[in-house]
Parts: sequence; C-alpha cells; structure tokens
Amino acid sequence: GADASLGGMAACGASGTTAVKYGTMRENCLGLTAVLASGEVVRTGGRARKSSAGYDLTRLLVGSEGTLAVLTEVQLKLYPL
Repeated sequence: GADASLGGMAACGASGTTAVKYGTMRENCLGLTAVLASGEVVRTGGRARKSSAGYDLTRLLVGSEGTLAVLTEVQLKLYPL
C-alpha cells in the first residue's frame, strides 16, 4: 500500500503487481544488514554474483518476516526511469 516501507517489503517478501516487469523483492535485494536474536550483526550479499560457499543468506532472510533476524539495512537494485 501507500504506507509500505522498503524494510517491511523486504521482510515480508512483497512483490506487488510490478513483479512481472521488475521481479520480486527477493530478486532485487542485493544485500542487507540484519541483527540476529543473539544480538550479532550480520552483513550479507557482496560483489560476487554466484557462489557455492554455502547458504544464500540474503534470499533466506528476505521474506522471513522477522523470524530469523531483524533487517536494519537493505541494498536494492535501481532501475532507470
């Protein structure tokens, strides 16, 4: 809706009607900073496009609705007008 925030959209994995043209929030989120329940700050994402070094924490946390961590920063793709 009109009052949605980027952090809330990332936490819920919201996509809306523009998902066909621009993709979902999970695809547009390049990286994020999250705080775990233990208080540990975790930074995910990076410059590498593909990696087989383990779980993709960015895609795991986007859409977790705050059950795994609280998202504090979100880095998103920008599209030209």
